[in-house]
Amino acid sequence: MSSLIDFIFDNDNPYRFISGFNNQDGVTTPFFTDHIYLDDNDVLHAMPDFDITENLDEVNELLNSYSDLLSIYHAKMRVYKGDHSALHQGFYSPLLKEFEKNMSINIPKNMVNTFAGFFAGIPAKVNYVPNGSSANDPLDDKSQKINDWLSNVLNRSNYSDILFEWAKKADIYGHSYAISYLDKNDKVKFRDLSPENCLIVYDNSMNENPLFAVYFIKINGVFMGTLYTDEFMYDFGADELTDSNKFDKKQVKNDLGMIPVVEMLENDERMGLFDDAISAIDKLDKVYSLKFNDVKYFSNALLFLKGFNALDEKQQDTVQKIHVLQPVDKNGRAIDASDIDAKFLSKPQNDQQQQNFIHDISSQIYQNAQIINLSDPTLGASASGDALGKKLQPMVMLAGAKARKMTNAFKQIITVMLTQCDCLNGQSIDDVVADIQVKFTPNIPHSLLDESNIVKNLNNIVSLPTLLSYLSNINNVQQEISQINAEKQTNMQQFQKAGANDSNDGDYPDDSKFSGSDDN
Repeated sequence: MSSLIDFIFDNDNPYRFISGFNNQDGVTTPFFTDHIYLDDNDVLHAMPDFDITENLDEVNELLNSYSDLLSIYHAKMRVYKGDHSALHQGFYSPLLKEFEKNMSINIPKNMVNTFAGFFAGIPAKVNYVPNGSSANDPLDDKSQKINDWLSNVLNRSNYSDILFEWAKKADIYGHSYAISYLDKNDKVKFRDLSPENCLIVYDNSMNENPLFAVYFIKINGVFMGTLYTDEFMYDFGADELTDSNKFDKKQVKNDLGMIPVVEMLENDERMGLFDDAISAIDKLDKVYSLKFNDVKYFSNALLFLKGFNALDEKQQDTVQKIHVLQPVDKNGRAIDASDIDAKFLSKPQNDQQQQNFIHDISSQIYQNAQIINLSDPTLGASASGDALGKKLQPMVMLAGAKARKMTNAFKQIITVMLTQCDCLNGQSIDDVVADIQVKFTPNIPHSLLDESNIVKNLNNIVSLPTLLSYLSNINNVQQEISQINAEKQTNMQQFQKAGANDSNDGDYPDDSKFSGSDDN
């Protein structure tokens, strides 16, 4: 039985995912179809003047050629779900008289979920801030309407969950997609897609402008879905793919006015978090399986007998059930045991070497991926302060790089959705998008005691907004300042009211209070 790893990897170069479109010299095959080719990073390109609406017959060829790459993406998801090579391998043990099955340790899932939670566990903050203004400044009516519209659209789509899944899919596949669409009530929304259901073809210019996109599903070997261009949408099934005339009749106007699909890259090479670690994960699964099999061997250890006659069935049954063997004569009395020996044969132990290998290879996998292993027991000794910050630094840098790419992709999907906004008041969509701020906050544990000490030390040195920004539990600095000012105003009014009710200044007692004592 061929293993999953054998399916994913080229045997001559087991450290590189292959798509099946590169020749032995590593040179990209010129064309995927008559006009579309695939580059070394598995990106589809065509000439800038290529018009898919005039070449609808190539859609079928494109999707059929994409099937091999689709199999690679599906294999990556299987690895994430725990379907590893070790589970498809095993051997028959004559000693145990059974087929030995391997086990898998799902490090890919742990890596992806850890980084996705670190990067997008805290919902991103999205605000429209006009050029020249600060995020803490009050907005004018025009800007407030745009901000409110944007907030409504994002919340309608449950954007925080979509961004999390969008980021997670990019971690698994190396890239992922998002699509904007109009629901049955003509409300604009968006959702995430995986490379198993979507593709984009770019032109080969410097800007790599998208030419068209395809959303598809494959059922029983048959593709069906929708082709998107700037102007039109084409729904297709098996009949349309084999008949361009039927395909052309499925033409519907694209009300969004631009290709609604956007790609988010994990990196320019489109490599997932565990792409280059699968061979190491495969070896780790095998070592864990050997340790598990060692336990079974010891629980089924061989009993060595010396000086005994052949055991009858009753004696054999006793040894198997209670694991006790006692030499006695026919009357049940102990006999001379000078020439009798009974013991279990012990298997040579290699537990320490196995444990060292498991620790070293696990640490190397996480280090290469720049992901911290939250289950590492040594993490508890540095769970706060500078030590934790240093351990998290590689993941912080990785998250920073991803935030830049995701901000760019998120703004592109916002650009598509803004085509349905009715409150721009003559402003261009590009100008509005340029003033939209997207902030991703890494999900880092904070010490409130350390933060409060920083605030105390910086008091009367920096401005109040800067001071409050050091407190991680304050989400809106401007709102907090407003509350502080409101409390000060309330306290001042209460103090003035108390002073009006009591003419005495409170420093000395009023002499009139003691006038009666003088008369006495």
